[in-house]
Amino acid sequence: MANAEKKVVISGAGMGGLATALGLARKGVQVAVYEQAPAHRELGAGLWISINGARVLNDLGLGPDLEKINLPPIDRVVRLWNTAQAWSVYNKGAENSKEHTLYMVLRYELHRILLSALEKAQPGCIHLDHKCIGYDETNDGVTVHFEGKPSVKADVLIGADGVHSKVRQQMFGEVRQNFTNAIAWRGLVPIERISEKYRTPMATTWVGPTAHITSYPVQHDGRQFISFSGQVDSQQWEQESWSEPGELEACLGDFEGWHEQVIEMISGADVLYKWGLFVRDELPTWARGHVALAGDACHSMVPYLGQGVNLAFEDSCVLVNVLTGDQGIESALQQYDALRRERGYKVARASMDMLRVFHHADLGKEQRARSYIEKQWSKEKVRERYDWIVSYNALTVGV
Repeated sequence: MANAEKKVVISGAGMGGLATALGLARKGVQVAVYEQAPAHRELGAGLWISINGARVLNDLGLGPDLEKINLPPIDRVVRLWNTAQAWSVYNKGAENSKEHTLYMVLRYELHRILLSALEKAQPGCIHLDHKCIGYDETNDGVTVHFEGKPSVKADVLIGADGVHSKVRQQMFGEVRQNFTNAIAWRGLVPIERISEKYRTPMATTWVGPTAHITSYPVQHDGRQFISFSGQVDSQQWEQESWSEPGELEACLGDFEGWHEQVIEMISGADVLYKWGLFVRDELPTWARGHVALAGDACHSMVPYLGQGVNLAFEDSCVLVNVLTGDQGIESALQQYDALRRERGYKVARASMDMLRVFHHADLGKEQRARSYIEKQWSKEKVRERYDWIVSYNALTVGV
């Protein structure tokens, strides 16, 4: 089937869904993206895009736009939770700076440039207020159903509909979610609420015995913000949500005794969001017949390596590569599964392993903290931890 004859429906207009749609549209495939939300949402959190994700965005023609929304830090540092003593992980002049380039962007801004590019590539292909409730599959395609809206037919359905994926649910039923004994906080702070001495554009990970918090600069409409996300050891949590409001008093309690810079940052957010961190059991496949999963729908992961969005971009690129090749659709999606599933779960497991690194008893003892950090964030350890992740080039996979 020629690209122009293929019709692909994508459930979910998040980062991975939009990137997949844009890649396919640029290859002449007919795409339709269906998003359950009635409108695009609030500014959201910051994202860091590592070079493995940025390669995909550059290939989609978004390099110049990515540079415009980027607010690059002068260094990435690890700081001790109570003293603010800092260790440089890599700065712009480091020998591995190019391999470890990080783009610091606001989720809203990256979403905006993806939406704009897709609308230009294939006008009218994005449909809001369409909640996918299931699908029927035949030998030659799939019919996708929506709540209160007409069904649509396509050759392929991509479930890029997040951790609560309806597409995954139909494929596998309820997949067990496992609480990681950690909760997360996030917030966005206008830079003017930060003391001038703390405004240096740094990507910082504060580490402590039972919690850690990562912060970095982002921008929107000419204004600068500090985006932060903190994770705290916790034995109980019932909800899994990115948008559950949290109380300032509770957040400050979780970071009691931390350096004044952390307390000031937390206190400066207009809204704090709190959620439980869960991982799901690994799936036996990401593709069946004419249906495949991508992004958080199949490999949601904890944020400790900052790779969730980057893996979604990798998925999107490989999906485009296989679906625009010469093979049949079912064969193409099976190839996607074979090429991506092991990689996705390996990164997810490595992300989970980082919890034991960020939260460690030695960090509560000043005499041990220095040697612990110097060992865990040495040049050699950083390369061992990240090089195999960021060196992955999705542009060459499945071609």
